[in-house]
Amino acid sequence: MDVSSTLWEVFGRSLRTNASRPALTAGGQTLTYAELADHVAGAASQLRTAGVACGDRVVLLTRNVAGFPIYDLALMSLGAVKVPLNPLVSSSDVATVVSRVSAAVAVVSDSLRPLLSGVPSDLTVLPDVVTPGDRRELPVTPPVGGDDPAVVYFTGGTTGAPKGIVHNQRGAVANLWAHLLEADIRRDERLLLNTPVAHAAGLFVLAGLLRGAQVYLEEGFDPRRVLQQVHERSITWTFAVPTTIYRLLDQAESFDGDLSSLRTVQYGAAPISPAQLARALRLWGPVLQQLYAQTESPNYATLLRKDDHERALAEPHLLKSAGRATLMCDVAVVDSEGHPVATGDTGEVALRSPYVMHGYWGDPEGGKARFCNGWMLTGDIGYLDEEGFLYLVDRRNDMIVTGGMNVYSIEVEQALLRHPSIIAAAVVGRPHEDWGEQVTAVVTVADDYDEAAVRGHCKAELAAYKCPKEFHVVDALPLTQYGKVDKVALRKATGMSV
Repeated sequence: MDVSSTLWEVFGRSLRTNASRPALTAGGQTLTYAELADHVAGAASQLRTAGVACGDRVVLLTRNVAGFPIYDLALMSLGAVKVPLNPLVSSSDVATVVSRVSAAVAVVSDSLRPLLSGVPSDLTVLPDVVTPGDRRELPVTPPVGGDDPAVVYFTGGTTGAPKGIVHNQRGAVANLWAHLLEADIRRDERLLLNTPVAHAAGLFVLAGLLRGAQVYLEEGFDPRRVLQQVHERSITWTFAVPTTIYRLLDQAESFDGDLSSLRTVQYGAAPISPAQLARALRLWGPVLQQLYAQTESPNYATLLRKDDHERALAEPHLLKSAGRATLMCDVAVVDSEGHPVATGDTGEVALRSPYVMHGYWGDPEGGKARFCNGWMLTGDIGYLDEEGFLYLVDRRNDMIVTGGMNVYSIEVEQALLRHPSIIAAAVVGRPHEDWGEQVTAVVTVADDYDEAAVRGHCKAELAAYKCPKEFHVVDALPLTQYGKVDKVALRKATGMSV
């Protein structure tokens, strides 16, 4: 086995070497690393009693509670595979994922149990509250190797069916090293995280715990409370999307607490505007970093660093950039045959790193199709300038990013078409000042069309953030010469920005 090729090798070491340091604060309780290890031992015992063994898949469906990272670490110690789910998913999404990975066990917050309505009755459900155990029972060497699966992230696909993105143990470890390198997470860090831990925030939790820092988990976003937490707890690091940054800035101008401890605000999902950047620099100093990545290559493909943001005051075009390649990821723009294009030319963004996905769960051919000449194809269209800054110009797969959440248009379109009064449907992202994009539906309809009824249908079929916020009724959808919906023409016809 390679040295530090598995997650438990590195986290077991962190729990031991940082034993007396504060590790995790959630729900009003703080655990030291030693106490965290006790809770991990208790969770591992619960999982073993439930029949979980090396290689088994376990669904984590919790809110931002201590139980999520505790069970996450316990799964590492057993060599089991984590399958995290966002609390905003629908019950049909949960049932699909449980079936796809053949999960026999799920860890679920009480308030989320209604989402289990469609799962098999023999699914063992564990609470997200853990009884501490004996940390001496935790293994030093895990029963897995670097090539074994560590986590399966489910996300929408261009076909509309959820895809299970597999990362193996070695890649997951490499990805956490990248987080420590790029996110500027230090041992004395105090990280505040309030976005869902099933997504990017969960990786920042792990990075903080690997480094020996203290992680504060909060449920939901309230800008005044975030600022109060920074003041009271001397928070040094947090993660946000531009929408929440803008709300923080609105509150910060009248907030009389001390925010000087804040030294990193990591954000993603969309660029920040020049006017908001100027406000942030004035109020907080040079703390902003923008990341670009995909679930297939988590969190760090490119980075617009703190000094890039300062430079952007004089060169605002840089804020349209996603930054430059990170230390552990190569970035290229390639043509249809996978060959790099000339600087400034547009093509598909491709990535190469030790932490790109291992493949798709249950779909080896689909996973192979994402690679060309050793590069992972992202489906994003962009170009590189002379300094290596990446600029994104389109999304080949029509993904919509709204409030930091990914929405795949085909999934929403298929849900719309299941309503009897919808004849044809196309879904696009309309630019939105707060959310980056809002989900917008363009439909052709039958005579009995009732928008309120269709909205109710969408709420029953989709997670709330995926439901269209706006409907346009048209006589016919514009088509390309290949017979596909022409979304560029569609945006023009409905008065949206292209």
